[in-house]
Amino acid sequence: MNKILKRTAVSLLVLIALGGTAAYLKVRSSGHPQIDGEMKLAGLTAPVKVLRDELGVPYIFAANTPDLLRAQGFVTAQNRLMQMELFRATWRGELSASLGAEALPSDIRMRVLGIRRNGERHAEKLSPESKAFFQYYVDGINAYIKAYPDEHPIELKALGLVPQPWQVADLIALVHYVHYTHSTNFKVEVIAQKLIDHLGMQRAREIFPLTINPDWKNPAPTPPTSTTTPLAQSVQLNLAWKDLNIAPETLNHQGLGSNNWAVGPSRSQSGKAMVANDPHLDNRILPGTWHPIGLFTPEIQAVGAALPGMPGIFVGRNKHVAFGVTNAYGDVQDLYVETIDPADKDHYMDGGRSVPFTVINESIRIKDKNAPGGFTEQALKIRFTKRGPVITDHPGLGPKGDKLLVLRSTDAEVFAPQIGIEGLLTAANAKDFDKEVQKIDLMMFNFVFGDDQGNIAHRATGAVPIRSGADGGFPRLPPADGSDDWTAFIPKDKMPGMFNPDRAWVGTANHDTRPEGFPWYYTNYVSPNYRYTRIGQVLGATQKMTVEDHWKLMHDDRNLQSDILRPALIAALENDPANKDLAVILKNWDGRDNADLAAPLVYQALYRETVIGTFTDELGEELAKDMLSTWYFWQQRFDALLATPDSIWFDDVRTPNKRETLADVIRAAAPRARTSLEALQGKDTASWRWGKAHTVRFVSPLRRNGAGQELLGGFTVERSGSGETVSRGVYDFQKPYEAFFFASMQVIVDFGDSDKIEAALAGGVSERHFQPHQNDMAKLWAKNQRRPWWFAAKQVEAHASNRQTLVP
Repeated sequence: MNKILKRTAVSLLVLIALGGTAAYLKVRSSGHPQIDGEMKLAGLTAPVKVLRDELGVPYIFAANTPDLLRAQGFVTAQNRLMQMELFRATWRGELSASLGAEALPSDIRMRVLGIRRNGERHAEKLSPESKAFFQYYVDGINAYIKAYPDEHPIELKALGLVPQPWQVADLIALVHYVHYTHSTNFKVEVIAQKLIDHLGMQRAREIFPLTINPDWKNPAPTPPTSTTTPLAQSVQLNLAWKDLNIAPETLNHQGLGSNNWAVGPSRSQSGKAMVANDPHLDNRILPGTWHPIGLFTPEIQAVGAALPGMPGIFVGRNKHVAFGVTNAYGDVQDLYVETIDPADKDHYMDGGRSVPFTVINESIRIKDKNAPGGFTEQALKIRFTKRGPVITDHPGLGPKGDKLLVLRSTDAEVFAPQIGIEGLLTAANAKDFDKEVQKIDLMMFNFVFGDDQGNIAHRATGAVPIRSGADGGFPRLPPADGSDDWTAFIPKDKMPGMFNPDRAWVGTANHDTRPEGFPWYYTNYVSPNYRYTRIGQVLGATQKMTVEDHWKLMHDDRNLQSDILRPALIAALENDPANKDLAVILKNWDGRDNADLAAPLVYQALYRETVIGTFTDELGEELAKDMLSTWYFWQQRFDALLATPDSIWFDDVRTPNKRETLADVIRAAAPRARTSLEALQGKDTASWRWGKAHTVRFVSPLRRNGAGQELLGGFTVERSGSGETVSRGVYDFQKPYEAFFFASMQVIVDFGDSDKIEAALAGGVSERHFQPHQNDMAKLWAKNQRRPWWFAAKQVEAHASNRQTLVP
């Protein structure tokens, strides 16, 4: 896929190079959407006004909700049609038809997961009201595609993607795709199974993930499990990633991050509630994930950020309620170890009975210029048990070769008559908003919200199964009697959350949010609590907060994880002649991951090499790499191990006549860390800086690597922070230290300000190349600058740079 995009980008660059200024101006102007004057939008009941500010943010004024949503679909397609078509081709498993064989693994993954099939089935179950909500938006997309083909992005044409009419099912499939990105627990289960295969269950459990909620008075070191011992569920599979036909493209950190919090009136300078949110995504590909927008009717007043392909907003505020999201990581996936009938390979065993697989045969179209007609076809056979699709594409696993893995996920089973986002624009207060988000079955969000009456709250969303037997942390055997071990779902009003706590603040940071005494297994895969603890330290100690105070907290680079390991690093190295200079650097450090300092770079290198040295001897390089590439799996557990410096895990099993401790692991790690840093930034430690290594690199989707990125809008910026700080910058463990998860957007709402919310976006409004709104917001974000997104209609009018009217 990257090669095809590269060729497309090169062709644009060659055009400009050959034609000079005239060609550049032609490319710059062609395909630019009309943003002034009058345009037709079929289906409207009355004219709609669209105003755009200096950053291109559109504000839509309509007479009613159906017209508002039609116009939102139309305007979103104007700004993001290529992005929307690429996304749709992704979740439909149809990228290969436009991009060639390089996209085939993605297509196979999406077909096996059944994102499109599940979206189509779910769309049929929607209530008339919910279906109409999404249909209005679809009508706007299709009106733009049909009526204005000459305005479509030239980038879309260059990729060979021809826009087709959208259906409600496409929007619902997007919801299912977001659900999948939220709930990749199967990856954690695979890692757990690989540990079981290598170590046995008892030893593997010693390094399974820890989930700890720091709010608990008596913190539990592990999540609650059922009374049935998990040991009975273990089975030897000898599993490898190559065995899976839905294996992720990379083994690095998977899933969304984010911080959000709200403070009550007693902690606000304005005397009103305040809400803040900075979703952490891989937002390097311009113009980014989010599409900022304002939405206005006589009943609706809202401004914030939407996902292209979904009506309404996910982050921002309506007339009375402000809200932000993080990933809650509720466990809604299970891998089942199923048994093939030894007498009939086309059957599997279920409760002692031989049952035939359900089979779907599909064909994937692949672009191939050397084939007759320009395409080839690849057949795909997908097998299902009653629990879900088979995700192993070879004859069998385990010593007898009679086992296979099946993925069960709620998005293939839970088809409610609503999606749950339909009421976010009109919720009248925090309690109403809570009721609305409890309708969300798919997409495991932590919503934090506040209202204009001073209430603040948190609620986790999603239909999370209640399981009998073992918890959901590793692959499970189907019940021997053929029964269903998903016995119910956690009641929505019992999902993690709180309302107006005495401390006058709420917040989440992908951590364990279960209330104390929570009776059900919820998840075993959450963020370590460093960010949440730091947020609590600041919010709990601060009164009379301003927007600037929240902005500073979003950029806070204090690394609390370093407090756990740093003393051991200093003690182990301060008397080491070859590396005592590293100890001095760390001793003089205040624990802030500031881009201008050497210490964060030294710390991250030593942290990384120490954990590699801790686990590689027991696990081997390949398995250690798999586990360590998934940060959330091991970080909190490793912190717990540090409390016992002579733990058996620090002993090197390759030296049977010696018992190593943590200090030995650190001293062995230091030369490796130094070598890597010297290769990166030279031998002079005085010239080392975290920011030189810890960067964010924005790129065009047409030119992700190589020369010409800057001409297509790309640029690189140094960043403070790390994966452990509120100011987030997660890097691939195997490819340090470029950040790929970071604050894709930053939004602050003060109910004391009726004119605006304040925001930054790591991207832009428009996907069009050679247009200023492709990356202008990203350049402000890179300078840690924010701008107003207007909430009051009079302010929208006052700051309008472009005026457009959509007419029936």
